[in-house]
Amino acid sequence: MIIFLYGKDSYRKNSKLKEILFEYKQKHSKFTVESFDLSENGQFDELKDFIKSNSLFDDFKLGIIGGGSSLIPEDQKEYIILLKEILKYKELVLIISEDKAPNKDFKFLLEKPVQSQNFSALIGLGLNKFILEEANIRNLILDKKSRDLLAGFYKDDSWGLITELDKLSLLNPVRSRPAEGGAMGTLGRPASNGVNEKKITEEILKSHIDAFLPVDILSALNYLRNSGEIGERLRILEELLVKGGDPAMLFNFLSALVKSPAEKQKMADYDSAIKSGKLDYEEALADFIFSY
Repeated sequence: MIIFLYGKDSYRKNSKLKEILFEYKQKHSKFTVESFDLSENGQFDELKDFIKSNSLFDDFKLGIIGGGSSLIPEDQKEYIILLKEILKYKELVLIISEDKAPNKDFKFLLEKPVQSQNFSALIGLGLNKFILEEANIRNLILDKKSRDLLAGFYKDDSWGLITELDKLSLLNPVRSRPAEGGAMGTLGRPASNGVNEKKITEEILKSHIDAFLPVDILSALNYLRNSGEIGERLRILEELLVKGGDPAMLFNFLSALVKSPAEKQKMADYDSAIKSGKLDYEEALADFIFSY
């Protein structure tokens, strides 16, 4: 049997892997697990030995494989033959984890009886749902603006997003709610079975922005905002975009950094224009640079 997990979202992919391992450990009293990184010398031979070997002490074996795309052409051909043979085995499971969808030679990994699942980067409603679910696990309540701020920065980095949610769960603002089926006590205090909840707003994120904004981006945006030279501000913006800075993320964090009422109003006006489709994020950033 083969389970194929692929896509760039390593956090969700790794969580699925842990879930599968837990399920198999629950089902099998005798259980052997080994991992193979085929990008390393000798690992392909070790995988072949693992598949061929049988032990009196094991009634079930599971192999976790990565790096198959890095094999040389000759080994890749043998690897394909080996995988197709594995589909006939019942007491051996291979979990293959890759960052990309398979090329034409490995398309069979997307077809039954292989069990495949795609973990591409989340966007839009999918990302929003993921943030809400993970926040709920940590007893965090995120308002829409704080969710948008986190989504804009961590849209391609679920590990980073989870790390920041973990940090936010350690912040001070706390309110209490009764546990499921519980009741509130006097003065709004929860009964003894209460669950602590932390309400995170955009203002709280702004006040803790240094805790989760990478230092180089923070410094660059602050320098951009304070520079008196248009050419220098343009240079900084171009550098941030060239290095992969997402325009939505840059806009959201720049909005969080501005201090004066006039700047705050300007960013709010840009936000309204973006949401109504009159501007995109890059146009808003460029206009901000030329506006002072």
